[in-house]
Amino acid sequence: MSRGSAIDLTGLSAVQVSEWLQSFDTVLCDGDGTIWQDDTAIAGAPEVVNALQDRFGKKVYLITNNGLKTRQELFERSQRLGFHLPSDRHILSPTAAIADYLVASPQFDRARHKVYVVGNAAIARELRQHGIDSFGAGGTDELPPGDKWPDFVAREFGNPETARDVGAVVVGWDEYFSYCKMARACHILCSNPDAAFFVTNRDAVHKYPAFCIPGTGAFVSGIEACSEREALEMGKPNPLVLEPLTKAEKLRTERTLMIGDCLKIDVGFASNCGMLSLLVGTGRYSNLSDVQREKDKLAQPDFYLSRLGDLLTLL
Repeated sequence: MSRGSAIDLTGLSAVQVSEWLQSFDTVLCDGDGTIWQDDTAIAGAPEVVNALQDRFGKKVYLITNNGLKTRQELFERSQRLGFHLPSDRHILSPTAAIADYLVASPQFDRARHKVYVVGNAAIARELRQHGIDSFGAGGTDELPPGDKWPDFVAREFGNPETARDVGAVVVGWDEYFSYCKMARACHILCSNPDAAFFVTNRDAVHKYPAFCIPGTGAFVSGIEACSEREALEMGKPNPLVLEPLTKAEKLRTERTLMIGDCLKIDVGFASNCGMLSLLVGTGRYSNLSDVQREKDKLAQPDFYLSRLGDLLTLL
């Protein structure tokens, strides 16, 4: 089957659908907006994912940029919503990717190093499950009333020990982001060039029907600017997140289908990795015309469905 403009799968014949199914061995499936919304499965999504795995023998992984939950928590959600994944190792999340990276890194000593987290408590929970100590996650860090920034800096950074044993800085979505957190991350990264620097994802803004809110990309940009360091992105669309699977020969990107609801993140990720892509219309793009209007700015999917559940009638 040739690749070009996005093909609506519902317009294919039974023979063409069979050919399509034979073109991939592994499925990477996004979570939010693709197979579930918050804690509710999107109609038909569990049945499709389970059929691809159980009836057609595809190896299925859920891959998400959601840094607000641990891998185990996401796995438990998938089980609760009816997705039959073999284990939590079939969940690819930025929190788990960061923890796995640190565990495997010869530069990071879990007995001595700790991690400074600008982000939510799920990051700390994931690190703890991997035997890694951290601080800062999920809390506020603001100048006390009457304090000026020189008071904060002298009090917090006067002792060189404050940065010496911090082996990494992790930035995730943080509703309590502040000047003090940015200053602390900047001090650690500038004082200790060996400290690793990670960001869960670079989503700059989260768009809702009536409003937009700053995303993790907005937070990390400030820290990158003042520290003159670039964070390593541990979510889509960075191909790095697939390295553990490709190195272990658990998937071949040219035989993998990426399913998602976002052109920039999911289809861009597929394009970066050399994978086939299927865009569903349960996110930002409710019809194929909206997708095609982005063709001069964003990568285009190979295939399209209004919702993943529509695939049920084709299988």
